[in-house]
Amino acid sequence: MITREKLKKLNKENLIELILEMSELLTENQNRKYNQIVAGYLTDQSVNSHDGVQARMSDEFVSEKMAQIKIWIQQIDEGELYLNADEYEDYSSGYWDSDLITEYYDEQGIGDKINTMLRFAKDCVDDRKYQEASLIYEWIWEMEVFAEEEYVDPADLEVLVEKEIVTVDLKQLALLTLYVDYQVREPEERAEDIYLYFSHYAFHDLHIEDMFHAGRENLTETEQFWNDWISLLKTKSGDTESRLLKEAVLYREGIEGLVKMANDNYKVHPSLYLEAMNEYDKNYGYSQIEKIGENAIEKIDSKLIIRSKIALKAACASSYLNHTEKLMLFCWESFRSDSTVRNLLRLFATREMAEQYGIRAEKALASRIKGNPITSIRNYELNQNIINNYTYNELNFYTGNFKAVKAVSKNPSGSLGWSNCFVGEGICLFLLYLFEDAVPSKAAKAVANSIGFSGLQ
Repeated sequence: MITREKLKKLNKENLIELILEMSELLTENQNRKYNQIVAGYLTDQSVNSHDGVQARMSDEFVSEKMAQIKIWIQQIDEGELYLNADEYEDYSSGYWDSDLITEYYDEQGIGDKINTMLRFAKDCVDDRKYQEASLIYEWIWEMEVFAEEEYVDPADLEVLVEKEIVTVDLKQLALLTLYVDYQVREPEERAEDIYLYFSHYAFHDLHIEDMFHAGRENLTETEQFWNDWISLLKTKSGDTESRLLKEAVLYREGIEGLVKMANDNYKVHPSLYLEAMNEYDKNYGYSQIEKIGENAIEKIDSKLIIRSKIALKAACASSYLNHTEKLMLFCWESFRSDSTVRNLLRLFATREMAEQYGIRAEKALASRIKGNPITSIRNYELNQNIINNYTYNELNFYTGNFKAVKAVSKNPSGSLGWSNCFVGEGICLFLLYLFEDAVPSKAAKAVANSIGFSGLQ
């Protein structure tokens, strides 16, 4: 047994190695709780007084730099400093699929000025001069640099980085921005203000817990922030919001808390059920996955595609548990919420499932949502099971409704979708097909020869 006396005999390096090796043996849930304990010790040891750390930059130097930076900001905002640009059509991917390319030229050194601002802002963070850093970061994400040519769109930070006019790690810059914003805002304002930054693409994949380690100081009053952050995300729809909510709840409350959040918030974030199932899957928790699936298909609107994915996840768990009846039910619910050919054919995997559910598919199609599927890039979890006419006809074919398929195949109103290389041969083939005489005419032979068919006599 490991005792306190034995541990006291180890030196600091031995203890560090022991702790790191032990952390590798923990499950993900245990590791999360372990990290919370470590974070608690770090908070207790944080130096709340700045008296022991000497600032590297004097107040006079900071004031001079900020005065110059404010001049640059004004010049960029008012268009005194601008980019030169050219636009041209790029046909490298094909004549019918050109891209409009914009090339920017920085002849006035705007990139160097912005790089200087960002380096100074980072120095301000290291010196705990958060107000100055905040002013720069707030401006930098909203900035637009005009081009001399009126028809060219202004360039924002992400474009400037893409064109290599500004050199910065956008992810690290985004984390520093959140860290500084946390430091300068009142506790009750932090969650709402930090959330607004996630409208920028560079923030979409950030993990909010990384914000706490972006600067030199440990952030304080984190309990209120986490509560406000979770309460805010519960009301905001979107895939990024759903991910952030999942990570926050897992960090604070573990998988059980995530399941509870899914039950309470399924109308806004139904994908939380799937995330909880994925967490249980890491430890082969098939019984929990199946139970969550049963609960989810009862609660979630049957028109949502995410419900189908949840049902399939539960069906997989039921197969491991040899729960055949539940497996068949989950497969049926998957088809109801995402009516694709793949999900339909799955209902015929066994004779029993085909007799119990497969033959019901045709009736289920009667209540379809007509139209062209609209996939929301930002809010996939609320996409609906919209069946377009082409998929509907495919499903009719596989369910045996051949009359309906034959009816829509007659006199199609749309184009045949022939490619340019086939049009000439296709028309010739149709002409030959329509030729009814027993003996081909000279014209018919010529048409046949034109497409390389010399066997017509």
